This record gives sequence, structure tokens and C-alpha cells, in this order.
Amino acid sequence: MLKVFGIRHHGPGSSRSLEQALEQFQPDTILIESPADAESVLKYAADPAIKLPVAILVYNPNDLNQASYLPYAAFSPEWVTMQFGFKNEIPMKFMDLPLGYNFSEQEQEPAQKIIFDFDKKGKQEADIHRDPLGKMATLAGYSDSERWWETTFEQQFNPTEIFEQIEAMITALREAQPDDRTDTLRREAFMRITLRQAIKDGFEKIAVVCGAWHVPAITEFQKYKQSADKAFLKGHKKIKTKATWIPWSYERLAFESGYGAGVKSPAWYDLLFHHKKNASIHWMAKVSGLLREEGIDASAAHAVEAVRLAETLATIRNLQIPGILELKEAAMTVFGNGSIETLSWIEKRLIIGERYGEVPDTIPMIPLQKDLEKSIKSARLTKERNSLEKVDKKLDLRKKTNLDASRLIHRLNILDIPWGSLLEGAEFATGSFSEHWGLKWVPDFAIKIIEAGMWGNTVSEAASRKLVEKAKETTELSPLSAQVASSLLADLPAAIPFLIKRLREISTLTNDALHLMDSLPSLVRILRYGNVRKTDTEQVRTVVEEFIPRLCIGLTASCVSLDEENSKDVFDKIVSANHAISILGNASLQTSWNTALKQMVLHPAIHPILKGACTRILFEKQLYDVKETATQMHYALSMANEATESATWLEGFLHGSGLLLIHNPSLWKILDEWVDDISMSNFKEIIPLLRRTFSKFPGAEREKMLQLAKRIFTPKKLKTPANTSAKEVEQFLPTIRLLLS
Repeated sequence: MLKVFGIRHHGPGSSRSLEQALEQFQPDTILIESPADAESVLKYAADPAIKLPVAILVYNPNDLNQASYLPYAAFSPEWVTMQFGFKNEIPMKFMDLPLGYNFSEQEQEPAQKIIFDFDKKGKQEADIHRDPLGKMATLAGYSDSERWWETTFEQQFNPTEIFEQIEAMITALREAQPDDRTDTLRREAFMRITLRQAIKDGFEKIAVVCGAWHVPAITEFQKYKQSADKAFLKGHKKIKTKATWIPWSYERLAFESGYGAGVKSPAWYDLLFHHKKNASIHWMAKVSGLLREEGIDASAAHAVEAVRLAETLATIRNLQIPGILELKEAAMTVFGNGSIETLSWIEKRLIIGERYGEVPDTIPMIPLQKDLEKSIKSARLTKERNSLEKVDKKLDLRKKTNLDASRLIHRLNILDIPWGSLLEGAEFATGSFSEHWGLKWVPDFAIKIIEAGMWGNTVSEAASRKLVEKAKETTELSPLSAQVASSLLADLPAAIPFLIKRLREISTLTNDALHLMDSLPSLVRILRYGNVRKTDTEQVRTVVEEFIPRLCIGLTASCVSLDEENSKDVFDKIVSANHAISILGNASLQTSWNTALKQMVLHPAIHPILKGACTRILFEKQLYDVKETATQMHYALSMANEATESATWLEGFLHGSGLLLIHNPSLWKILDEWVDDISMSNFKEIIPLLRRTFSKFPGAEREKMLQLAKRIFTPKKLKTPANTSAKEVEQFLPTIRLLLS
């Protein structure tokens, strides 16, 4: 005897009816619509330590771009079927076409949500194959197939005969619109071959659990010749695949992903499956609790009133129990006073749901996965890994577990598993002993973990090997310096010797001072914070002390005749390099760097912004006194130079702060006289440059400069042409105020 149960993937109504139907039928074998090459891990679904939702990952071990996920929740009919089979010791078999066939022909399509489009003519017919229930919803007068399914199946107390009705509906649909898609026909041929084998093996009561669309092709298997089905599959190459179990989430279940359909409301479906009679009460109680957590008035009386309103709406709409639409409308009315904004943020938590599955250690994993799970636990990051929201995590590197967590996150980033992104900026800068991360784990990392497994059996080993291989292919100093920094941040002692050797080789071959400057800040940061992370940085110090003298010797030659755009880029490099060399505290290297800066100031072919910046640095180091600085400023702002060149020099000279002018009247006086001597046409031309320079200063500094300008720019102090009145001079003051605002 054969019984075919047509279900909807992840349908709680299907699951309840199916469970009853299987109990009544008591089959001696069960065939489930899942890829046959996933059957090797079916037995692990019996593990009581599994925390749903989970998924089977099927992949091509030789090409990890080829992978597919088979997700399951507690309300998934396939999962209910598996548990029934284990409980009753009934042999089960996956009967769908192995994914290895799809991988071999590159037939996988990008995951996309099936949406029934009612506005485009002809779309209904095209989508019958992909969304047959959508077609039925249209015939029933619904514009939303999920709403129709929920009303007809999830909220009704359907008898087991519902499967016969589903079969009749789908049979009629397929007769009206035959399915001639090659992939569907091939899958159904394989299903029939599996069914015939079960019959040949002597099973007498066979239960088949498959998507509703395939029911007619299975129940009427005798209409198809066995030879024709085998011929249909003959000649198609099958790639050998591997499978494993991985954690999943309700968030991911809400989208169609890989094999099987997605559902819009996993959390609501979970309530319907476990608490069908009281689902409305459970849901509204959760709404009330969440609102109270946010400080919003939401009493038990509100929840009771909202449930009553939802039930009234259901009655008006001829529903046995309220659906998610009725519950949302009632909650919005009672709790939100008609405002949808009050409840919009709850939707993700109570409709989609915030649940993340777990796979126990007893289920076989690749060695890297096992080591990763162990590392996550030892670093006390399990909670962050299981969170469905992005988590801000501040780490104090003086604490061992926090240091372990930092190393783990850095290692995963090296392996292209971007669990954490380092948050930067003043708001997060709390000192060298702290890191601030944004952590977001996604189930798709599962395939990346398998891919990373090719590099080693532990996270540390894999990250080390990948860095070394990457360094072998790197020929530029800056990215290699970043790799060295990564190895030290991730504490990968096995990789560091080779990386340092490679760094020395590349730095020796690099003659361009600008490339040397690019790598300097990251390497000096390693030296500065290495003691915090308890890493040995002496090898890095040796390399840095080797190439800084060469940087200093080649700096001027590398900066000659640069255009404005490149000069601004070099300007930032010089500022960063100066800061880095100062941190080192090496007097000999500092002297070489200062000499290079003086050469930059005196060379006639260096761009003004660079000469101004170098002058400022030398003044702050007290290598130029006020007199020498004033001399350089006189040269730069003399009438012999174009006004734009002088303004550009001033931009470099005043970078960072204007206090230099405020506390040195002689320098302010030079600037004052220069502005006074500029012709009106030139002044209009350089106003944008000056405004860009002065606008970067803090408000207090700009206000102080404005006060200085007011004291100096008076009719008595100004040098005015003959016949110029004080009233005319006053007209210049708004321009000065604008410049300093």
C-alpha cells in the first residue's frame, strides 16, 4: 500500500496533519523528499541535543562555491517525519535527486523569494510550477498565497483527509498546466526509481512525504515506464558530495535559501505548531512583555483586550482563530493607539523570530569546526555567536579571555570569516588596552569554515598557513606590512618568521620612500601595542630600523615635482610617518628624519603644501625657532609667489591647529601683512583655499582669531589708499568674519 502526503515545506498545519496521518497509517518505511546525497547524515537528526532550527549542508568538497542548505524547524513536516520514524524505528530514505547532479551541470539558481505577481499578464501561468499554492490562493480570492495557506491549513483543524484534497487540487492544476521543466521531470524520475526500489525491497506500507506539487507524479508512478525514468537520468554526471549539519536561524528561514521554501513568519508558525489553541494569547503576552521592557505602558488588561479584538476580527472574517494579520491589527489598535510605528520594531522578534539553532559536538564536524567551537567557548563568545542581532563587544586586552577573544576574531578575519568588524573613531578610542568590535554571526559562515579547513585543522594553523601563502604572492611592502600586523594581532607565531623574512626582502627591494612610508604606521603600531597583546615584536623593530634611514634618504627625491593631488596624498603620509617615528623614541632615526624634513623645506621643487607641513613639524620639534619659522613664512608668503601657492603653503603650515598663530604674534603679523598686500582679484581667488584651512580649526580658535582680526583691522591700523574712508574699510570686515567662521 502506498500513501503520498503532499505537504508545504515548513508548514505547521501540514506537520500536525501529517503526524496524525502517519500514526493512523503506521508505514513500514518512509520516503522523504530530500536529496539522496544528504541521507548520510539523516541518522544524526535523532540526536536529542540538537536545538532547532538547523540545516543540512550539502557541498562539493572540490568546489565550495557549489553548496546547498536544507533547513528544518520544529514545525517542518520533514523534521516531524524524521522524528516519527526514529521514535517508531521505521527505516527512512531520502528520495530526491542528489544535489551532485545539479552541481555537475551548474544548474543552481540564486536564492530568491517566490512572489506571485498579479499585475503582469501571463505571470500567473508561469508561476504555477514554482508556486502552485499561489495559484490556488488566486482562485480562492486571496492576493497573498501565504495568507490563504495560513487561513485554510494552519488555522483550521484539518483531518488527515486533507492530503487527499491537496492531491486532487494539484492533479487538476498539473493537468491544466503540464510541467515540462527538465529539472522537475528529472527529480520526479529519480523519486519514482527510489519508490520502485522500496517496493522491490519488500516494503508493503510505504509512506511518501513530498512537496504537494510532486504528488501526482508519485501516486501515478505506474503510468511511467521504469526504463524511461532510468533513461532520463542516464548520461548525467554526478559529482561526489559531502554533507553535515549546521546551525540555522529563523531570520534565515524567513527567506528561500537553497533547497526548500522560506516562510514569512517562522516565530508565528512555531506558536501555531506548539500552542495552536492558545497561540493568540501567547503572542499577545509576548507583545506586552516586550513593550514593558521598553518602558511602554502595556498591562495584562491591554493584552486581554487585544486578544478579544483579534478574535472579533477573526469572527468577522470567518476564521476559526486569529491569524497574524488580525493579531497585528489588534496590537496596533490597543497598544499603539492606531500607530504602526509603536509595533514595527516588534515584527522581527515576534513574527520572524530571534532563534538560533545549535548542533551538538556529538555530530561529526570537520576538525577546524571542532576547534572553532572549542575556541568560541573558551573565549566566552557563545552568547555573541548565537545572537541574531549585531552585538557591540568591548574587549579589555589585559584580561585573558578578552585577549583570547580578540585573537580568535582576528584569526577568523584572516580566514575570510568576517564575524567581527573593528569599530574605529573617537567614540570608541579608549586606549591601547581596549578593542571595540561589532559581531554578527550568520549561518552562511558554515561553508566558509569548510573552505578554511583546507588550510589546517585548527583556527590558528589555518590562519597561519593562509597568511604565509598570501605573503608568498605579495610583492608590495604596504600590504605585506598589513599581513605582518595581522599575524601579530592574531598571535600566529608559526607565521611570523616567514612574514618577517618576506618583509625584509621586499623592503630591501623597495627604493620608493613613499612606499616605505605607507607601511611604517602599521608596523610602529605593532611595536607600540605589542606588549599589550603579549607578542614578541623585536623582529619587526629590526626591520623598521633598517628601512627608516633609506626612507629619509629618498624622501625628497620622491616628492620632487608632484602635482597637487599627489602632494596632498604625500602630505598625509608625512604626517603619519612623523607621528610613527616620534613614537619609536630612537634618537638616531629621529635625527635622520629631521634632516630629511629640512631638505624638503629648502628644495625649490617641492610642492608648497609639503613645505608648509614640514616647516610646521620642525617648529613643533623646536628645530626651528620663531625667527627661523617667520623667515620661512616670509619666503612662502612673499609677493614673488603666486597667491594660490602661498595659500597652499599656509594650508600645510597650519594643519591641525591654529594656536600657532594665536600664541606667536610675529607669525600672525606676517599673515596679516600678506593678506593686506593681496590684490582684490587674487584675494577672491584664494578665499576658498583659506576657508578650507581655517574651517578645520575648533570654534574657540576661530573666535580668538576673529578677535585678533578686529583689533588689527581698524581704520587707524589699516594701510589704506588715498581717498579711502573708514566706512569703506569697514566693508572688508564681513569677509574676514566669513573667512574665520
